[in-house]
Amino acid sequence: MKAICKPRLPALVLVLAGVMLATSCATTQPVIAPPLVTPKADAGKSAGSASLDRPTKDLVSTMPAPPAPVKTKTKTPPPPVEAPANEEATIVFNFEQLPLPSFIKLVYGEILKRNVNIDQKLLARKDLVTLRSSTPQTPSQVEAAMKLLLKSYGIAVVQIDGLVRILPDDASLGYLPEIQRGAALPDTPIAMRPQFQLVELKAVRNSDIANFIKTMYGDRIKLQEDSQRNAVLLSGTADNLRAAIESIAVLDQPMMRGRGSMRLNPQYWSADDLAKRLVEVLSAEGYAVAPVGQAAGGLRYPVTILPVAAINAVLVFAISDDISNHVADLVKTLDQPNTRGLGRNFFTYQAEHVDAESLAATLDKLMTGAGTTTTASGTASTNASATSTTGTSNRSGATTASASASQGSGRAVVDKGTNTIIFNASPDDYSSLVSLLKRLDRPKKEALIEVTVAEVALTDNMQLGVEWFFTNSMNNGWTGSGGTLGGLALGTAGFTYKMFDSLGSTRVVLNALAATNRATILSTPRVMARNGETAQIQVGQEVPIVTSQQSTPLTGSSTSITQTIQYRNTGVILKVKPVIHSGDQVDLDVEQEVSAAQTTDTGVNTSPTISTRKLQTRLTMRNASTVLLGGLISDDSTRGSSGIPFIKDIPFIGNLFSKDTRNGTRRELIVLITPYIIGDDQEAQAITQAFRNRLGGWAQDAAVPIAPAGVAAPAAADVSAPAETKPGKPVVAPATLSQQPSVQAAQPVVNAFETQPDPAALPKPAPIEDAKP
Repeated sequence: MKAICKPRLPALVLVLAGVMLATSCATTQPVIAPPLVTPKADAGKSAGSASLDRPTKDLVSTMPAPPAPVKTKTKTPPPPVEAPANEEATIVFNFEQLPLPSFIKLVYGEILKRNVNIDQKLLARKDLVTLRSSTPQTPSQVEAAMKLLLKSYGIAVVQIDGLVRILPDDASLGYLPEIQRGAALPDTPIAMRPQFQLVELKAVRNSDIANFIKTMYGDRIKLQEDSQRNAVLLSGTADNLRAAIESIAVLDQPMMRGRGSMRLNPQYWSADDLAKRLVEVLSAEGYAVAPVGQAAGGLRYPVTILPVAAINAVLVFAISDDISNHVADLVKTLDQPNTRGLGRNFFTYQAEHVDAESLAATLDKLMTGAGTTTTASGTASTNASATSTTGTSNRSGATTASASASQGSGRAVVDKGTNTIIFNASPDDYSSLVSLLKRLDRPKKEALIEVTVAEVALTDNMQLGVEWFFTNSMNNGWTGSGGTLGGLALGTAGFTYKMFDSLGSTRVVLNALAATNRATILSTPRVMARNGETAQIQVGQEVPIVTSQQSTPLTGSSTSITQTIQYRNTGVILKVKPVIHSGDQVDLDVEQEVSAAQTTDTGVNTSPTISTRKLQTRLTMRNASTVLLGGLISDDSTRGSSGIPFIKDIPFIGNLFSKDTRNGTRRELIVLITPYIIGDDQEAQAITQAFRNRLGGWAQDAAVPIAPAGVAAPAAADVSAPAETKPGKPVVAPATLSQQPSVQAAQPVVNAFETQPDPAALPKPAPIEDAKP
């Protein structure tokens, strides 16, 4: 008896099969991406609240002051050479009524032993000099005393290469002049050359400086004005030039130096009218105020008032803060609405962030209780802030506007061209209405809605059956045949074993088939929507579906078939409407659909079967929180057996006369939703950059810097248990997004700039067990 040995698979084949099986199971599980990495909002502040609370225009505001006076520092000449340490004090003076030329020759030639040259003009002078010293002097001390003494006589001492030249301080030295330009002298001017300095003025006119310099320095400085350059040309010795330049630096300062300034923003007055009225009041109080509209010299007054009609503001310049504060108090008293006439005024408000028609409708309902709003097709005069036009104002068109408004059915008129509201209100109601309009005129918040749909489907089928056929002959000549061959409808797929007789006819058929299918679907649509408005994103196909057919007989045997086709949208469809509240709360109306066209098995071959996963709900969430929107877990199993009655039910033997079928289907579906509230452009850019970082390098803009290698983002979030956590170092522009889902401490962090998150660092769903019937 021979034993039949089954072949054994090598161990390596088994290991590879196990690795492939584990790999196929892992790849079928969907990897849910973590929430966008964005900076966390400050505690106690709603997202975008800081950007929305824009400051309103104050009645009195400060103005930038002129730059502080800067004294130009002229370069001083090099210090005199110190006397040698070994000098001895041996010189004693005792001159009585000595002629000036002889005195110079005696001191420099005989006592100091210097080479001296005296100008011809000085040789003819008859001045007498008397000089005494009580203590002995060194040669250096004698030389310094001589310079001071001769300077009092109008004589200059110039030393050139060992030669001492004595000449009048206003004498021409015979050298070509040197012209310097600027507000400072060079460090070492040429001593024997006349000095000319061109000084360009910065703040005052050259004529004003010229009068001061001529009065202060007389003939010692020669000055020539240059009106085209607004400069003065100075000439003289180095010492005199240096002193004159320092004087010019003090005088060449703005007239407003040391004065205060402020800006007044009237609400009920025009800038020109308010400026004229302030001049009248201050002049009556005894202040010297520059007349309004004075072209030149206005800043010479202690108080100057300058109206700026383009921005409806008044600039006030005063010599002290006390006067400025007094003017501000006067404006607060004068800037009041006109209470004469019918007691009502026309005001304008230019909307900045909201459609003026919606604001006007709200304002009109508030004032009259009616919903009628008149729209003006013409162009109206508007300002950035609310301004008024009274019935008694000199502005053109005030009477016409009043008549038009009184005849209209509403009390608010909209100028579409400038997005401005013109309304009629009493002075008492004006402040409250403008405050209300400013509160309503705010940029609308937006919300980025992110929906994640993950689906895993597992199908397990098993089929096993045996078919046979027999024929025989009996003794009395009878023959018979029978069996189940072809009667159990065994399939041809899988393993099939057949046995034949000697004539080649099939006698026994064995078929075995086991099939396991796994399918994974992951889609994450995102859409941005404004507060209170509906947004929709659709990515898919339009599938044609035949809804009706009509046959029309033609000549002969031919017919004409007319079909009516409608198109059905399939794919990923997200429709959402957010309503954002304070405190980072958002109400959502969500309609999510994931559909696909499949081959039909309903018998209608002309139209496909649409597989649909659709969810529609309303819910309230917090900013940046992830919650379960919906889910489904289904487990279907079927078992069938067909064969010869009674025999198929016999244990073990019945398997040879039957066909067994087992089918199992398990499906898991989860839908997650995460809203991100966006209050301003900065937060929108942060969200955009965070999404780009998730996509990878191909989605980055050229201006986006490359992330450093050390910057890491938080690991994937566990959406089943959201909790507060501090995100890693932000890699996007600052934003104010609140809660972030929790980060699992045991999971390693992944780089926020990687193309895809590492699956090993992300939480995986629970493994799906094989469906067992």
